[in-house]
Amino acid sequence: MVRFLVVFIVFYSLLTSATEIEQCKALHQGKERLACYDDYHQYQQKDIAGTEKKLLANKTVKISDNSSNELNRNNFSLLAHRQSYFMPISYTDIRRPLSDLAGNVVEDTPSLDDIEVKFQISFKMNLWDEIIGENSQLMAAYTQKSFWQMYNSDFSSLFRETNYEPEIFINKQTDYELLGFKLSNASLGFVHQSNGRSSLFSRSWNRIYANFIFQRDNFALSIKPWKRINESIENDDNPDLEDYLGKYEVGMLYKWKKSEFTVLFRNLAANKHSTSYQLGWQFPLNKDINFYAEYFNGYGESLIDYDYRNETFGLGITVGKWVK
Repeated sequence: MVRFLVVFIVFYSLLTSATEIEQCKALHQGKERLACYDDYHQYQQKDIAGTEKKLLANKTVKISDNSSNELNRNNFSLLAHRQSYFMPISYTDIRRPLSDLAGNVVEDTPSLDDIEVKFQISFKMNLWDEIIGENSQLMAAYTQKSFWQMYNSDFSSLFRETNYEPEIFINKQTDYELLGFKLSNASLGFVHQSNGRSSLFSRSWNRIYANFIFQRDNFALSIKPWKRINESIENDDNPDLEDYLGKYEVGMLYKWKKSEFTVLFRNLAANKHSTSYQLGWQFPLNKDINFYAEYFNGYGESLIDYDYRNETFGLGITVGKWVK
């Protein structure tokens, strides 16, 4: 673009200076005519060089401004948080009947399909670096999990349930050693989870939590205790939710060759009907997409079914890496 403008200026200058050239030609004395050409030539070169220098300077400033803006935007880029996946096949063995949700039983009511689509999106954003010192961040995150009866034409392929989970937390990277493990991350945060529904279908709760991630070679361990923030009886949609979901969860990840194996336990060692666990396996299909298989047995896979023990198995893909 700069060269084009320079050529245009030169061409325009040649056209507009035709009179000056003719004036030089009209001079009869050789020395005078030569001096006229020299003066004209030096003036044009100086003008072109100055114009090109200004254009290049303006272009440099513009690029510099763009680069600065990009760096500023990168501070607020979306990052992977929990696992994001899409499972076109999710089989459920046990699920609360729709009639139970309404509190009555209707004969010949169409039932939910055993096979549905399940997907989750999860991301986080860095809000404030070094909020409590070096290697610390204030982060905001959002996770959404949906259960879609895509193959159920009797119910117009409805979304059976969607859970929304915004959170805010302070995270800090550390290098503490404990029993051969490195405490790589520690975080403290607040999380709200709900299904965005009303009346008999409403489910929600708020928690303060801590999360500690330990690493050793190809193994990672996450320990996440929490404390529920109590609500008034008239506003609590699910006062017994903690009896089923417990007060903590433990997650583990092991990398073997190209595969990643995950295990998640919730409410371990509690009363026998409340322990839940999830098993996962993924391996890369390319640099961004992974094949994913998941098995879940327990309570709280969805808020609407928090007090029903479900057993599910799903196949699909994940995007990016698993981050807890």
